[in-house]
Amino acid sequence: MTKHRRANSKRNNGKALALALALCVLLSGCAGRGQTPSNGSSPASGSVVAGSSIPQTGQEAMAYLEGSLRPYKKGVEFTLPEGWPGEDWNIQISGRAAMGEGGMSIHLMEKENAEKAWKAGQTYQIECAQGYLDLNLSACLYSDEEQELSVDLLALAQGQPQPQAPAAPESEPAESIPESASEQDMTQRVSATFPAYQEGRSEYNGEYYDQAPFTASFLVPQGWSLQEPEESDRVFDQGMNTQLLVCDGEGRAVGRIGYGLIETAEPGNEPEPGEEYKLVYCYLRTPSSCYWEDYRAVKKTAAGENAVATVYFGEGESGYAAEERTAHGALAYDKELGVYVALRMEEDSPLNADQVETLAQSLTLAAVA
Repeated sequence: MTKHRRANSKRNNGKALALALALCVLLSGCAGRGQTPSNGSSPASGSVVAGSSIPQTGQEAMAYLEGSLRPYKKGVEFTLPEGWPGEDWNIQISGRAAMGEGGMSIHLMEKENAEKAWKAGQTYQIECAQGYLDLNLSACLYSDEEQELSVDLLALAQGQPQPQAPAAPESEPAESIPESASEQDMTQRVSATFPAYQEGRSEYNGEYYDQAPFTASFLVPQGWSLQEPEESDRVFDQGMNTQLLVCDGEGRAVGRIGYGLIETAEPGNEPEPGEEYKLVYCYLRTPSSCYWEDYRAVKKTAAGENAVATVYFGEGESGYAAEERTAHGALAYDKELGVYVALRMEEDSPLNADQVETLAQSLTLAAVA
């Protein structure tokens, strides 16, 4: 059925029946929260045609998603079209919330996106809570990367029109400048499963290798990847165990990521509110040839928080004072899983502090099903 129904069909009982059926389809589009329309349509809205067929192209699927976005009492809701599986969608909902004199990054529905658990035909609701400074939705399809969508959710919730991107001046074309590694957008999500391997296991550290598998995913520049180190380098590290190498597009190691177990506080020695990280990362914070300081939380989660830190290297030649060398670090912990991950960039990593903070904000931990 097309958007423009046949207006010149014969006037007979068949036309009356068709109109009755169309009315039923229109009414069935008004699905409640969590309901899945049986005919592939989204809940009724001003820009989605009730009773429309399943989108056949990526462009139609993205148009369906855009048309389904609409305000509801507490914020904004949207519906994914039938026929487009959850693993094909990359939907990120992020923004900033007021905190003290500044703000803190917020990321919603990360689990659905990290686990590719979006459901075709499902309606999702996004609550626009008080204190949000901005909140945006960006979506794309893995099967059709040319199709992208970006929406200001706070403006939509308040009934404001979406801002239009300004057109580039025709008289002054933008100069083409080669993109360096440090200027690349953090648009590719990579994922690691920990424990990553069993090398380094002994009779004294079995609890680390018996840890229930979990995944850690995060954003990096396009073309980057995770690789296992040489077998001789797969040693036990209590602070960052079963480390994997973070490699750039040329395969050069520019960082490494590992995991640790969260220690249980002794009764009476529980950390003060806001200082849980001191217990979580106790092995990383112990002064040694490599230790982590300058901890700064960048995102709160239901079971923990994400942060950035400075990694200090203290080794030096015998008889000489050690020259202070530093690198960027990213951290995340989950009390429900009982684990944390630590990602340490190399000193000469092409990523700057802002990009490492973006990486830290994107870190998502999830149990392996």
